[in-house]
Amino acid sequence: MSETLEDQPNQEMILVDSDGNPNGKILDRKTAHSTPGTKHLAIQVLVFNANNELILHERPLKKVGGGVLDSPTTHVLNKETKEQAGKRCLSVEYGIPNDIEMKVLNGFSYEKDYGDGSCENEFCLAAFISYSGEINHNAEHAGKIVNVPAKQVLEELETDKYPVWFKEVVKIVQADSEGKKFFE
Repeated sequence: MSETLEDQPNQEMILVDSDGNPNGKILDRKTAHSTPGTKHLAIQVLVFNANNELILHERPLKKVGGGVLDSPTTHVLNKETKEQAGKRCLSVEYGIPNDIEMKVLNGFSYEKDYGDGSCENEFCLAAFISYSGEINHNAEHAGKIVNVPAKQVLEELETDKYPVWFKEVVKIVQADSEGKKFFE
């Protein structure tokens, strides 16, 4: 069994169908991420600064899918709204205050088998914020912080630099009438 599944194994995941509709069931994180996985709800928040850069971090190796550049990503936990989950994640990973304005968009369903007993099987919501304050990252959840021009991210999107879910979230945010301005 993959050691990455030991990161917060008892979190209660909200189970959903492939369109992101909750089915009223919950499951622990470890089981939900054990191959073949069980579809559950997640959210990723892209953080843009005033220079149209994405504030990214190196995803810790201890996390499922670690070793790439990523943005704050979490599961929507049992008894939590998608907005609460996104803001919790921003606070925990980057130290961003909970009163930040965040836009939550639609999402997508995806699966990825890592070949080590761990996998992704999620419906991931896309969200974004504009933030010019200080980033106080939590190294347990977010490694080294880097600022990457959003245009550059688009050029590099199909490389192995980013996780599969990040690539789809970028496409959703770029298609949004407010989100596209960061990529121009």
